[in-house]
Amino acid sequence: MYNKQIQAVLAKEGKVKPTLIQERSYDLLKSGHNVIGFAKTGTGKTLAYSLPLIEVTEAGEASSLVIFEPTTELAIQTRNAIRPYVKAMDLDVLALVGSGNRSRQIEQLKKKKPEVLVVTPGRFFDLFSDNKIKVKQIKHLVIDEADDILEFTKLELLSRLGQNLPSDSQVVLFGATESDITKKAEDLFLAKFYLVDVRADQKSTIKHYFLKVANQYKIQFLQRLAKVDNFKGVLFFDSNENLERFARIFSHSKTPFDLLSNNQPKNRRQKAINDLASGKTKLLLATDLAARGLDIPKLSFVVNYELPEDLNTYLHRAGRTGRMGMEGTVVTLGDDHDLRDLRKVLQGIELKQVYFAGFKLVTEKPKKNIRKKVQADLEKPVKKHHKKRRKKQKNKGYHPRKEKK
Repeated sequence: MYNKQIQAVLAKEGKVKPTLIQERSYDLLKSGHNVIGFAKTGTGKTLAYSLPLIEVTEAGEASSLVIFEPTTELAIQTRNAIRPYVKAMDLDVLALVGSGNRSRQIEQLKKKKPEVLVVTPGRFFDLFSDNKIKVKQIKHLVIDEADDILEFTKLELLSRLGQNLPSDSQVVLFGATESDITKKAEDLFLAKFYLVDVRADQKSTIKHYFLKVANQYKIQFLQRLAKVDNFKGVLFFDSNENLERFARIFSHSKTPFDLLSNNQPKNRRQKAINDLASGKTKLLLATDLAARGLDIPKLSFVVNYELPEDLNTYLHRAGRTGRMGMEGTVVTLGDDHDLRDLRKVLQGIELKQVYFAGFKLVTEKPKKNIRKKVQADLEKPVKKHHKKRRKKQKNKGYHPRKEKK
């Protein structure tokens, strides 16, 4: 399906067979058609849209392939994922993100004249308005995570950009769920689009569980959940405030964790991601915006500390695990009221209640005497240790900063 140069890199990375979205969108994309692509998270969407476009991108045509990503982390992740294929075609790629040095980015645009740009909306329109990137250069415009991009930029800006592209340019929208931009694509971009939707044909490898717990015992349950066999997880919160409040409390536990917050500098967020990927920590606290689109190898669990507000949010959280056919587990913590609310959100998704059984989660309710013992253990007050012992027991991951008086 792919040319020899691309096939060589795929073989080196152990990617022998194309995924469903890659297979079904390839011909349309390579032929220059405008495409809207839908596929479940973690099923190879990045390579699905990028590889055929990289194959048709010509060397020396600066800024001819532009890929929009909603966040800095996702832009860097995408650049890193496609760079080997870009190099194999004797092309160059540059990431333009808001947290990067603007002057250096402008210098690289002039000096390297990269054919492929991976951009965040804010930095792109900043440089575009300053005439550092010209609309006539763009031959392929990709809006990745199209269902989330509008949280970071205005629809009118993207529409105006798309309408002003050269007549032979191509617009590609990819995402996991529908949104305003995909529903109104033909009106927004004044162009005909082909739809490639493989979601119904994709088998899910993710288990969806609910762990019933009262609010006052959530921390104890989470500590036990982190001891489950092969646990490596992301814990989701609705806001930075709730995340940071929880982190201050949880920092006194023995569970090694870190956090991913929009309030952190770029290098600090990247370190938190790398530490989880390498196993240095086993739990990453995150908000929906900060963790959007993240691909962390062998992430076995997604945990909802707070209920997602809608199905789209739930699916994006769940998509951090069970990627590329691997098994994954989503666990939501809550009480009876939360369980009723979650069932309403997850219409069509099988949700099972689970219980602890040693270092495993089981769907069969344990016997009464075992359940009482577990509950008694969880309700034991946390022992207060003498200050001399705290140094040995401090959390090895995140540490809250002490406020200056």
